[in-house]
Amino acid sequence: MKTVLLKIYFTLIASLATLGVGAQSVDFNSEHIQIRFDSNFNRDINWLDAEGNRLTYYDPEIQEGIVVNGRLCKSFKIDRDRVVRKLVDHSEFGKCVQMVVSGIYTDQDLSLQKTTTILFPKDFNNSAIFETSYRNLGNQKIRIDTVYSQRVALKSNESLAVEKGKYNLVSFQGGVNEWGSDYAVIGLEPGFSQHNSQGMHPTAKGEIIGGGMPFIDVWGKNMGVALAHLGKQPEWVSLPVRMDVDNTVDMGITEIPEERLGLKKWLSPNEVYTTVMTTVIFHKLDYYNALNTYGNLLRKRGVNIPRSSPEAAYEPYWKSWGFELDFTLDEIYGILPELKDMGIKVANLDDGWFDYYGDWEVNKAIGKFPGGRQDMVKFVDRVHQEGFKTNLWWYPLGVSAESQLAKNHSEYLVMDGAGTYPVDARGLYQLCPAYDPAMKHVENLVKRFVVDWDYDGLYSDTRGLSAVPPCFNVVHDHATPLESFQRVPKVFEVIKSTLDKYKKHSIHEVCICAVPHSPYNMPYYDIANASDPINSLQTRRRIKVEKAIHGPAYAVGDCYQVPEDEWSGFSVPQDFESAMGTGAQVTTFYTDLDLEQQMDWKRWVKEYNEKKLSSATYTNLYDIAFDRPEVHVVEKEGQLFYGLYADLWSKVDSIELRGLRKGVNYEVYDYANNRKMANVHGDSPYINIGFRDHLLIQVVPENK
Repeated sequence: MKTVLLKIYFTLIASLATLGVGAQSVDFNSEHIQIRFDSNFNRDINWLDAEGNRLTYYDPEIQEGIVVNGRLCKSFKIDRDRVVRKLVDHSEFGKCVQMVVSGIYTDQDLSLQKTTTILFPKDFNNSAIFETSYRNLGNQKIRIDTVYSQRVALKSNESLAVEKGKYNLVSFQGGVNEWGSDYAVIGLEPGFSQHNSQGMHPTAKGEIIGGGMPFIDVWGKNMGVALAHLGKQPEWVSLPVRMDVDNTVDMGITEIPEERLGLKKWLSPNEVYTTVMTTVIFHKLDYYNALNTYGNLLRKRGVNIPRSSPEAAYEPYWKSWGFELDFTLDEIYGILPELKDMGIKVANLDDGWFDYYGDWEVNKAIGKFPGGRQDMVKFVDRVHQEGFKTNLWWYPLGVSAESQLAKNHSEYLVMDGAGTYPVDARGLYQLCPAYDPAMKHVENLVKRFVVDWDYDGLYSDTRGLSAVPPCFNVVHDHATPLESFQRVPKVFEVIKSTLDKYKKHSIHEVCICAVPHSPYNMPYYDIANASDPINSLQTRRRIKVEKAIHGPAYAVGDCYQVPEDEWSGFSVPQDFESAMGTGAQVTTFYTDLDLEQQMDWKRWVKEYNEKKLSSATYTNLYDIAFDRPEVHVVEKEGQLFYGLYADLWSKVDSIELRGLRKGVNYEVYDYANNRKMANVHGDSPYINIGFRDHLLIQVVPENK
């Protein structure tokens, strides 16, 4: 029966994926997406489900193309006799409709053939996958300056007049920028421009950094369009987004082949340049659905991003960072009884425990570990005896110039083209991820931490983990200098595999300090930290990002509950409601609570431990940019938990509780304030209640 249905499905698709009969275009349609090429290879792409709310539009100036010898080549005369359309069983994406289009560009001494392969995968019906090649048909070697491997023009149908602070189009930008910058929801206005370079680049404040997530998304109230790089490893690409004065948006994926990095800069006669694989993803609501699709497409390519986390990853924890670098062991011991009383049984050791990055020997200062490693072993043993697990903070790539590692094994380090060692934002050298002895050093350190010292897991941290510069160290014998950049995921793989080998049920958590997590590192850790948001809104947005690309039940840290009187501008002050309402893991690094605060902490940790929403199913029903109030939904065992957020919401304005079943009556509880509210029926799923800042409600089918 299944085979018959598949045959019927692909017969239907084949009839829809037709060649345009007009002389001026070549059409390629699935049930959901329409692609049309004019005779010059200019492409128009349209999401059929958008109906009258189309966001993409045809602009012959915003097209894929290649700049050769300083000349932009984008008008390729299509060879209609060589257009191929067929059903394929793709080795990665499964059943697909495939189209191959070729065209020729000729101008004076320059002749190029462009061939684009497009896939419509059956299992991803709102996505189209692209890969293009350019062949030099001329007699002379040519220089490749820039390749526009993906490009889409957008324009909102909404009125151009918007209130100050509100936008018709908003965006997700996966590039790396300044600390404190939002990346999940950025309003677009004329003059906006962001490069989203994945390669190493300077920020506005001069920090050299790279990596991030090769994914961008622009959406309005009715639909969205996301573009992503679908490579199997990080690549030296950028994903620019620009809004012009007429409110049109130009978004794309760009390659600039830099010869010094070993990228293909020159094409001899008959040689071929192949672009990175890209995808266009259409969606409703905000970035969640597009990110979820992106994660699943990468999984098909072998990037095995975990969809959930081990049970131990969801435990609430405290870490010592509240005491900062000058902590003492007595301070940590002194807080353990209070933590146990409130239901926290994981106490982690943060920064300040070591002497030099790279060596990772213990800090022998009075009050810390004056006896050296044996004092560290005693500390871990004491914490275990008190009934706690403990994980250790570190930055696996960082190396201090003063360290013994830098002095005795400088060959482990990334070296630039001038023969010097570049430094990250912390002023540290970095280990080369593509040099096996350096990764062996990382492996030995992990073994020391979890075997010799008996830690239960690791917390890997800092912006420097986002990317490392190209490495020109001749000792490493790299195929290209980009190997160091492309193999950053190897660091995470070594950490995770070593943990799994030596410490059963160990946990690996990662924080990239205000930077989007890279999907290529994601297969190798169990908790994704929300990575240093500077306010509660950023916290909730980043939690939703990680739930989207990983999976709705994946463990995402809330980036710490801190009493307002201890808050110093980093992280966010106390906001358990944002953690609970989004299904995040509750974490903290407080140092001292008064009696009222103790009661509050104990109450929320108890609520967290009982409801277990961080391992429940995040359910995407609302647009975080356009729906008001802001609403997040977590489903558990047929019950829905709504987290609602607004500065001030009037009871005059109804709130729709999406996701309720028709014909079912529901009991409604405000679990933050321990009160029963009026029942709501699935046929009329609206409530009227005023609130300030937040409202947390539990909706239970009647008689359940």
